[in-house]
Amino acid sequence: MDEGNFSASDDMVEEFDDSLPHVTYYTDGKGNWLKRVWAVQCSETTLFRDRCQGVAGHKGDHWCFRPDGSYLYKPHETDPQRKEIGCAIIPPGSSGYRTPLEMSRYRHGTFYEESEVTEPREIERLQRGEFAPNESANLPCTEEQIEGLRKLGRLDSDAQELRRERSASLKYQIKDFSKKSTITDIETRFDADVERFSNLETGQSATIDAPLAMQLITEAAVRLTPQIDRILDIGCGAGNNILKLKEVYGKPFACDLLDLSRPMLDRAKERVLQAGIKTVELWQHDFRDASLPVESYDVILAAAVLHHLRDDQDWQATFEKILSLLKPGGSVWITDLVVQETVPIHELMWSRYGNYLESLSGTEYREKVFKYIAREDSPRPITYQLELLRRVGFAHVELLHKNSCFAAFGAWKE
Repeated sequence: MDEGNFSASDDMVEEFDDSLPHVTYYTDGKGNWLKRVWAVQCSETTLFRDRCQGVAGHKGDHWCFRPDGSYLYKPHETDPQRKEIGCAIIPPGSSGYRTPLEMSRYRHGTFYEESEVTEPREIERLQRGEFAPNESANLPCTEEQIEGLRKLGRLDSDAQELRRERSASLKYQIKDFSKKSTITDIETRFDADVERFSNLETGQSATIDAPLAMQLITEAAVRLTPQIDRILDIGCGAGNNILKLKEVYGKPFACDLLDLSRPMLDRAKERVLQAGIKTVELWQHDFRDASLPVESYDVILAAAVLHHLRDDQDWQATFEKILSLLKPGGSVWITDLVVQETVPIHELMWSRYGNYLESLSGTEYREKVFKYIAREDSPRPITYQLELLRRVGFAHVELLHKNSCFAAFGAWKE
């Protein structure tokens, strides 16, 4: 347990210069020290002298959140969209409100570098409790201090500790990505599966409610992005989603088809040209590596593809890239396999999905699908993905449909 942060000792009384980074030292009380250097906080203030909560040098509004959740901002010289508006307080739910989650990527407290303290003289200084004005230390509590906190009722009860431990054990997570399929493995599998994915109605039979999800994302794309000139289909397969969007939209548009599999791309191009789409560009790439044109697409589709992403950095970088490729006012629409946040509910939904697969083609088919999902996929909860879409900067997110382990959802770029 930590006693808290300790600031400069009495023999170091000079004032802290807040233009310098703050440094926090952490120790286990056994001579081991960790050094964390925090990013410098932006020096600007908003209304009522509230300090901007962004990291120094950030882009966009100068901003801060007050205890009631209000978002305060004033214009920033690098944000032309805000120059003519001026300072304002925006309460939650109002147009222009930014959530704390959305702004967390700019918050100074989320930027830091850590290193282990190994230099003997530095360790001796820290052990003596000599800290500079921009330094503090997080030290273990003594037994006397723990007893004092217990008497004050400030320690968690045994029941609270048990609930916290159970909460941690409930969280569903994939811990090992090293045994997952490589990009080449995935490409090879889809090269051999073109015919199955070339059927608009049954091409995704292993996906619950696939026809409904495809109908929903294409109709939502047209409703939220009424002028569609150019579309990107990530993991386009044999082109089913583009064909459905063409059917719903009813007007011409250009489309960029991206997939790992060349046979899939060739079949998709053939089918969309036959459907009357005259401008088609093919991208045989991993989306993460493709040099796609920034702010060029009115709509981006990603059906049954994002579950191949791996760690948190992979997911965030992909969602940020999607945002950067959309024109202002553009939207992205996703259908995909998802997991649940907690293990018991995941097991429940997985059992229901297994029953669905058995109803299609029996026990062997269920085991076959489960086997390649375990080997190839690393999906995330729908809650995780919706929060991440907001965090990277999408103004609005929409959950269109969820049934068991599958969801259809999207987001709109301001």
